[in-house]
This record gives sequence, structure tokens and C-alpha cells, in this order.
Amino acid sequence: MDVIELAKDLMQYETVSPVEDDAIFDHMKTVLAEEAGIEASIKEYDGVKNLVCTVGTGDPAVCFNGHVDVVPPGEGWSETDPFDPVIKDGRLYGRGAADMKTGVAAQLAAFVDLVNNDELDGSVTLMVAGDEEQGGFAGTKRMVQEQEFDYVIVGEPTDLDVQVGTRGVIWIDVYLKGQEAHASKPHLGVNVVEDLPDVLDALNGLEMDYDAGNALPAPNAEVTVVETDDTQNSVPGKVRIGMDIRYGVSQDPESIVGDVRMLLEALGVDYDLEYTDHGGAFLLDDTRFRETVVASVETITGSEPEEVTSGGASDGRFFSERGTPFVELGVEQETVHQADESCPVDDIRQARQIYRETAKRLLEG
Repeated sequence: MDVIELAKDLMQYETVSPVEDDAIFDHMKTVLAEEAGIEASIKEYDGVKNLVCTVGTGDPAVCFNGHVDVVPPGEGWSETDPFDPVIKDGRLYGRGAADMKTGVAAQLAAFVDLVNNDELDGSVTLMVAGDEEQGGFAGTKRMVQEQEFDYVIVGEPTDLDVQVGTRGVIWIDVYLKGQEAHASKPHLGVNVVEDLPDVLDALNGLEMDYDAGNALPAPNAEVTVVETDDTQNSVPGKVRIGMDIRYGVSQDPESIVGDVRMLLEALGVDYDLEYTDHGGAFLLDDTRFRETVVASVETITGSEPEEVTSGGASDGRFFSERGTPFVELGVEQETVHQADESCPVDDIRQARQIYRETAKRLLEG
């Protein structure tokens, strides 16, 4: 199987998240059937399409997890059109070249390699989601409820390093409340914009208690959205402030939200608050799994990978919530979500070999 051609095939599908049609999954089903006689299933949850395929039985159970949904292509592409992948100077260009249709292609190829060339003492699952970029709630989150695994390899881009930990994510929306009025008569309203400087200063300065004795980066809180729905000739009655907070394994999300409330109440502002804990705080403590992945990368690439914890949250969080250890491992990540997204074609070939080698070693016990 030519993994580069497979990656290019997948990248031609305009699967801006979430994926709600079968086309790309039908293609993968055809490849699996033709290359290894494997029957895959398309799973639909809340209109989102996903794919699952398992070979072998019993323990250990290894899972390759990835996603084929992508962020919108945006503007500024110069090397190619976003969904017309091309190879130039040893790099594959197009939306999904890094995040992460190349990773899915490498996982699918490794999956076929295992089926065709190795006796499996245990089981291997290929799990491909259609909504990771939207949070994964109708993809991986639903699929993990139907199967149990011992080890999971998430194919997110990592520069072929091994992501062994991630911080959790909380999204908070603060709604400052005032009273709308026409801009020509501001005295008839309460302009909440007047409170913004103090509120933004307090939120951006949020201090959080955490255990600095683990390998995860320090937590951080960032204001990322400030908006109102009012027109320019109106005194706004409500302003939304969106926050992205990254937290560690020692922190309690409820306590963090409580700290935000205390800041706002100390300022005396009228507000509503909503939040979503996306989870994800995780630090791999399965020594055998960690050493197996690192050794596999070194075998294929000839150099020892870094064990990193600086990446963002992924669908791996849905496995860790169930107590299942996971790592992230994939191609170069420099151009993720950018125009002219790309990765070295050699990364794709090596990722395929690493996935297969890691699964073989785990299944050998």
C-alpha cells in the first residue's frame, strides 16, 4: 500500500468539521476491504460520521485513534488549493497534511500491515472520528463507550516525538450585564463596556494553585473573545468575554471556576457565567507503554524521541477519563491550522512504521 497516495486521497475530501457524510469513510472501507479483506463499520452519532474496525480478540487491546475532520481552509494559500494536495520538495501540501489526515493514512496502513503480516496475540482497533476539531463529543467520546482498550496511540502531529501528558481545558464565558440604550442617550442605560478594563485585567491576571512537581507545563488562563451583539449606535447591555484555561492534573476545575467567580464578585459587576470542562489533564504513568513507544520510534528513526507535554488537548482525553493510557505521536506539527499546511513525506512513511512497530511490541507482551 502506498501510504502517500492514500494520504493524498483522503486530503481531497472537503471534510470541514464535523463530517456528516459517508464519502471519506466509504473510501477507507474500500481500502481496508481490498488491501486486507477487513470489514469496517461507519458509526453515526448526532449526525456525525465515524469509522471503527477491529481485528483479533482478547488482551491486550491496542487502539489507533485519529480524525479526518479539518478546520476551514481559510485564506492565503499559495502552494496549492487546500483540497488539492501536492508534493513539492519532499513535502506534502494541503489541508490535513499535518492535522491529521496523514496520521490517519499512516495508521490505516499500519493496521493493514499488522493484519497481513503479523500474528496478533490480542486485538487492534482503527478508530477514526469525524468531529475532533469540534470537541469530539459525537465521535471518539461516543465510540470509547462501546469498547475497552489497554493502550491507545493518538495520531496527532508531534514531530515524531512522544506526547506523554497534556493539560486539561476549561472554556469559560462571562457575560457582563448592563442596560441597553441608544448611543445618543447613554444616560438611559448602563454601559458595561466601562467595566471591561478592570474585568479583563483581573481575568488575564488569574492566579491558580497547582503542583509544580510534575512534568506538565504551568497552567494558564487567557481571555480569547470579547464581543457584543449590539449595533454601533447602541449602548451594549451585555458583553461576552470568552476564556481558555489550561490546567494540570493536580487542579480541580470547579475550584478554578470558583476563583473566576470570586474575582468578578470582588469587582462588584453584574454577570452570568457558563463553562465547559473539556477535560484532558493527563500524565502517562505506564512505564512499559512509554518505554515501548520510545523504543519503537528510536528503532525506526535512528534517534531517541523527546517525551513532551506541551501540546494541546486531543481526543485522547476521552480515553484517559476511562483510565486508559494513551500517547500522541504523529508527523511534523509546525503548520497545523495554517495556510499552506504541510509535512515531510518521510514523516508519513516513518509514522506508519512506528505505529506498526509499537503495536507489535505491545501485542507481544
